[in-house]
Formats: sequence, structure tokens, C-alpha cells
Amino acid sequence: MYVVELDRPWESVPFEEPFDLQGFTITKVDEITRLQELCRFVYIDPELGVGASRYLTEETNLTAMDRLVKKTVDAIPLQDFYPEQVTVEEELNQAQEILQDSRAVYDKVVKDIQAGSLSDTKAVKKVVNSLVESVLRNPAATVWLVRLKQRDSTSYSHAISVCVMALTLGRFLGLPKKDLQTLGFAALLQDLGKLKLPAELLSKADPLNSKELGLVRKHVDISVLLVGSMEDIPKSVVNVVASHHERFDGSGYPRKFSRSQIDTLAAIAGLVDSYEAMISDRPYRSAKTSFQALMELYEQRDKTFPGGLVEQFIQCIGIFPVGSFVELNSGEIGVVVSRNRVQQLKPRVMVLVDPDGKKMAQPQAIDLAAQYLLPATMPRMITKIVEPEKYDLDPSQFFF
Repeated sequence: MYVVELDRPWESVPFEEPFDLQGFTITKVDEITRLQELCRFVYIDPELGVGASRYLTEETNLTAMDRLVKKTVDAIPLQDFYPEQVTVEEELNQAQEILQDSRAVYDKVVKDIQAGSLSDTKAVKKVVNSLVESVLRNPAATVWLVRLKQRDSTSYSHAISVCVMALTLGRFLGLPKKDLQTLGFAALLQDLGKLKLPAELLSKADPLNSKELGLVRKHVDISVLLVGSMEDIPKSVVNVVASHHERFDGSGYPRKFSRSQIDTLAAIAGLVDSYEAMISDRPYRSAKTSFQALMELYEQRDKTFPGGLVEQFIQCIGIFPVGSFVELNSGEIGVVVSRNRVQQLKPRVMVLVDPDGKKMAQPQAIDLAAQYLLPATMPRMITKIVEPEKYDLDPSQFFF
């Protein structure tokens, strides 16, 4: 057997040879005896154990969650390209100020376009650079604040959410800072063309006919004209805006580009835009859960977006994304405040409601991957994602 996890923090157990910290293989009976002296139970990975193939579940019998979890641990990068510089709590106040500035600047851009005047490019660049720096310091803080405030599904919320998540994925992939700045600039402004479309068309609850669909797709060309008319805009930004609705199999628009014709930054912007649209309410449908959106993207890998990019995105945001409200097996309710890159099912959670359903006066932060367990106790685990309103929780009140 290959042991991958204990029932308590690794550092609390005085392991000696032949046991290695963070994972080891059990090959002898006396090793099991020694392990029994230290732990009540352990977790094993049958795929890493010798001769354990007979215990593995057939792929066709795996649940949707099983398949998705399996993909998040395949080929996890050994290198963290941008190590976190501060904790989530340390970044929260600064991230909040940056997001407030971003909303104000984007709102000004919208008003300028509606008035037929040019926007202040320097102000846009400044807030994008600030968002890049915040995401580099600790992406969880910015993502968390965006998610908690996302309940008001206005256009600028979507634009900023796409920008933040695109930067988060770009950081995860190790993109150079210059590319992150290009990506953030384009992601923030890529849908400006929709401002020139009839409002009733964008809010229509019934399916669009072919003429209406063609008109909506014109927003890409309009966005290119609007962004391109701004002063001192790099061509690379315009190229991302022009291609963010192109798809890997050539089914996108407006130019039917496919595969290598689509720039990597444009693929990232398009993938994140699709995900954000899926998890947001629309006039014609309710929002999907993050899990449903990830499964849909995964099932469409190498069709709409490159399979490798989709799988990296799943690894980046995790099974339970930052800002998700969750129920634990203890009956407690909490919000995910940071993810665990390796153990996707065990993020850090801020517990807000106790097992009796009462709000906690002092919320408690727990790391599900590093719990210290007393005898005869079971580890806390997430059982499901919940709606905060059910427990009288206002998402916008936390750390705002």
C-alpha cells in the first residue's frame, strides 16, 4: 500500500525509517504494526500501490465527481511559479481597495463609450497593473472578494470577475508579468461591444433567432473597434479581444479560427469568460454550480478549448472554488477561503454556522488538510456546496 495521508498532521507524528514524510509504501507486516501505534487510520492511493490494480474502479463506473477529482491530481505542477507573498488575510484590505478602484474605472469607461468619448487608457492600465500585483501576491484574496460580491450580476461585475480569474489562471500557468498585463487588459474590456447592442436583445429570455444571434456576435468586432480606438493600446491586447470567442474546433466566431490560429491568451480569456457566464444567472437560465460548469467544460475539452488548458483550469480553481459556501460532515456551514493545490477536496474553510445551525460570533478558520484529531474523532470533510441565503448569510458582509 502507498500511504498518502494520515488522520493527523504529518509533523505531529515522529516518523522514522522506513517511513518518509508526505508519503511512503507499506511492504511488511511490522510496518503496519508500527503505523498502528501512531495513527488510527490512514489514506492510501491504490494507483501508487504495487499490484493494486485489481482494486481500481473501472473508468466507466466512476462518478462525475470521481473523474473530475482524478483529473485535478494528474500532472500537478511540481513548481509554484509565483509563490504566495502574503496570506489571504494580509491581502484582503488592499485587494478590496483595488477592486473598488477597478469598478470605478470600468464604470467610467462604460459612461465614456455611451457618451461617444474616448476613455482614459492610463487609468485602465493602472488598475489592471494593480490587479496583476494583487493576484501575484495572493490570488485567493482577490478571487474571494469577487465571488462574495458577484451576487449583483451587473455587466461590470462580470467583466472584473473574468479579468481576475484570467489573471489567476495565467499566474497558475506561470505566464510572464507582461503577458499577465496584456491578458488582464483584454479580459476586462473584451465585451465592451455589447454596450452598443439593443438592451432588450441582451435581456431576452427566449432563444435568439438566427438574425438576433448574428447581431449579438457582432459585439466582438465592435469591441475591437472600441478598444483599438483607445490611446496607446498594444496590438496584443486587441488580438486577444478579437479572438476570445474563437474555439479550438473552429466552431467559434467571428473568423472561425481553430487550434494554433488561436493565441494562448485569447484561449485563456475565452475559457474564463465561458466559465463565468455558466456560473452566473442569465435571462434565459439559472446559474450553474461551479462543479456543473467544470464538468461541461471538461466534457467539451479539445472541442471548445484545448484539453490541457481545461485540465489546468480545473486544477487552478479547485473542486470547491474560493468563495464557495459549503456544508461539512459535522453539520457546520462555512466559506472556502483558500484552496489546496494537491488535495483539492480539502481547502481552508472559515466556519460561520455551528452544527446546531447558529451563527458563530467568532468564525473559525480550519485547514481540512491539516486537522489535529483527538481519539475517536473523524476528520471534517466537505459534503456539499450550499446557498448562503438558506442559512441567513449575506455573502457581501464578509470582509467588506
